[in-house]
Amino acid sequence: MNDAITGKPNLLLAVIGNTHTRLARLTADGLDAVACVPTHDLTERGGQFGLFTTWPDLPVFAACVVPQAAAALRAGWPGRRFRFLDAALAATELDLSACDATGIGADRLANAVAGLGTTAPPFLVVDCGTAISTAAVDARRVFRGGAILPGRRLWRRALKLHTAQLPEIELQDACPAALGTATRAAILAGCDGGILGAVRHLVEATRRELAAPACPVFATGGDAPFFLRHLTELTPAPADFTLCGLARLAGRAWAKG
Repeated sequence: MNDAITGKPNLLLAVIGNTHTRLARLTADGLDAVACVPTHDLTERGGQFGLFTTWPDLPVFAACVVPQAAAALRAGWPGRRFRFLDAALAATELDLSACDATGIGADRLANAVAGLGTTAPPFLVVDCGTAISTAAVDARRVFRGGAILPGRRLWRRALKLHTAQLPEIELQDACPAALGTATRAAILAGCDGGILGAVRHLVEATRRELAAPACPVFATGGDAPFFLRHLTELTPAPADFTLCGLARLAGRAWAKG
């Protein structure tokens, strides 16, 4: 059972994203049994599988950006204790006064807190998933906000859904030429070359606004390898980065009930 208040946590952590959910058990020794499952499965089955059933008595602390998934978990485990990361909890580590804290996604808050456990601020986190989001923290530990834009797959899907003839192109690792000589190559140039340019611009502009031209920029998320391969400004985030942000807050989460 949970003993987080005394500094010996034993609970499940969940980072519930639009496409995937990362899970782990948090013990006094750190993260254990890290797993990744489709968020669709979690929503459809109410968490009646995997780590949730392996340790059915453990409380769950989650960063969730999918309200349906949170509701499905509560319905699937009516007697279980849940706590979802919110601005009030994140404010125990960060100064959120520069933003409208009520609208900040839990994943971005967890990433900002994880950054504090990785380096001294200022820093920027770029989360490369279904959407690409950034989270900036300045030298005074003030969360300064960031940007949100569609990820590579969403750009492709938008072209497919909202044009008459453009196909949905598979993801690739290479950086495309800017001059696509056929439709497929032109889509790659726009979706992949364009998104690299967008992220590069956001990094440069964020560093200027933070007055920190050399601050670290951590890349995390499922599509991070593509961006790390082509943008030298980025540094790989430590393993299980967002989960580590949750772990950093776990004791406070359960102390607050």
